[in-house]
Order: sequence, then C-alpha cells, then structure tokens
Amino acid sequence: MVPEKRDGRRSPGDAVPEAIHTRLTEMFDLRYPIIGAPMFLVSYEELAIAVSEAGGLGTLPLPNYREIAELKNALSAIRRSTDRPIGVNIHLSGKFPWKKQLTACLDAGVGFFITSLGDPRLIISDVHASGGKVFPDVVDLRQGIKSREGGADGLVAVGAGAGGHGGNIPIPVLVPYLIEKTGLPVVAAGGISTGRQMAAALALGACGVIVGTRLIATPEARARSAYKASVIASGPEDIVFSDRITGNKANWIRESVDRVAQSPDLGSKKWLDIWSAGQSVAQVEAITPAGEIIREMARTCRETCAALQRAMG
Repeated sequence: MVPEKRDGRRSPGDAVPEAIHTRLTEMFDLRYPIIGAPMFLVSYEELAIAVSEAGGLGTLPLPNYREIAELKNALSAIRRSTDRPIGVNIHLSGKFPWKKQLTACLDAGVGFFITSLGDPRLIISDVHASGGKVFPDVVDLRQGIKSREGGADGLVAVGAGAGGHGGNIPIPVLVPYLIEKTGLPVVAAGGISTGRQMAAALALGACGVIVGTRLIATPEARARSAYKASVIASGPEDIVFSDRITGNKANWIRESVDRVAQSPDLGSKKWLDIWSAGQSVAQVEAITPAGEIIREMARTCRETCAALQRAMG
C-alpha cells in the first residue's frame, strides 16, 4: 500500500512561507522560483493548478493531449480554477501538431514555454509577440549557445539524474557553466526534490528549479498507484539511464524496465508500464499534496540559506 499523508488542507504548521525573489519570479510574478515539471502521463490539470496555486509555476506536457479539443478543455479548466501563471512543454520534433497546440496555448494566455526535441526558433517570434517567454531544455553548452542565438529568454539545464530525457553533466557543473557562457537565466532541473537542494541550485546561480520526481508521489498526479509506490520505494541506485526505451538517453525506474523487458511486446501500452523518475527518488518518502511540497521546499530553502548565512558569521 502506498504511504499516505494528510489531504490538501493545511495544518497549523503549514503556514505560507515568505516569498523568494529571483529573475524567474520577476518574469512570471511567482511567489517561489519552483516549476512543477511537465511529466508525460503524470502532469495534468490537477497538478498544474496545485503547483501554481501554491506559489510556483505549474506546467503541462502537450503530448498528454492528443487532440486539440482536449488541450483546449484542459486549459479552460485550469483558467476556471486559478488565475496564476501556468506553462507548457511543447515538443517540436514534428510528431505532434505543435502549430495548433501553440495557437491554443497563446489563446489561453500561456506565457511560459519549455521547448524540447526541436528548434525553439519555430515558436519564439509568436511567443514573444504575445508577451511570453521561451526556455529550451538543454543538456550541454552547444545546445545552450544555439538557443541563445535563436532568441531564447532562458534555459532549462537538464542535468544528470533528472527524470525523463536528460544529459550526463551534473547540475553543480552545468548550471554555472551555462550561465557564464550564455549569459541567460538558467533553471536547474535534475535531482531537486527538497528545499536544501533548491538552495544549492540557487547558490550556483540558477534563477529557479524544476521539481518532477517528488511530484509524482502526490494525490494530484495522474500516475498509477503502483508507479507512485515504486517512486517511494526506489533509491537512486534503482534508476537506470538508458536509450533502450525511446532511442534517447533517459532515466527510468529499473524495476519497470526489467518487468517490461520480460513481457510480450506491449505496443503503445508500454508507456503505462515503464516509469520515468530521477535519482531524487532518494528524497520521496510518502504521498504528499503538491501544494504542501511547494511550501515545504520554499520554507526549507529559506531556512537553509539563513543557516549558511549564520555559519559565515
């Protein structure tokens, strides 16, 4: 059975932490520089709303919505529930109707776009014309420079240990490297599930963080119960970095990869049975409401920074 924590109602000790100010929060009028990762078959309206309402930036991966009507309904549902900023991850590989998806998102007032698997220049002019920002995800300096030259507003540095597709350069190396060489604001993604890890990323110069793996184990995530339980039960040594699943290097829970490898060809259903997660499963211990996670991270980040300041005299 999956360990449960209390529901989304706040306890007396769950007070709202003070705001944290960075370039990311200034760009999007956020309380905290925390982005909920756009996770395939996990991040839908409920999770995006919960993260944004808690003071972060909730996002959706557009491949979750195979029909434009479904996407429009999802965006409308979000807007009926919150007026806080939201973002999307748009795939530009050509496998999805990104032009129609882009139009639907801009019409709904989406202002933050993470681009993947394609040239961000395809959308930058239209997004900028609507007052939005584009942050391509990158795994190395070559991609970062190409994104800057294409007019990107910032970068998502996907480091080693990140859930889903990623690179093999650790965040403590990748983030300051990209900042120094490109001059763009950089969001850190990979191995960040706690406020202490968030404080470390901010100390590296990141303007914000993306949290994914820890948000899988929430009531708002649409991941299967067995998937959530596996995230809780796994340690970082249980994560495998492999290109066997999609042809691109990505992190997966070894248990699910091994189980499917021993099964008959599942076709399209394999995406329900092969589970993506990052090495920060190490910090996931129970099912916890997404809003509580965001507030806890912000509170612990501030406490960590204050403790370091005291240590410095």
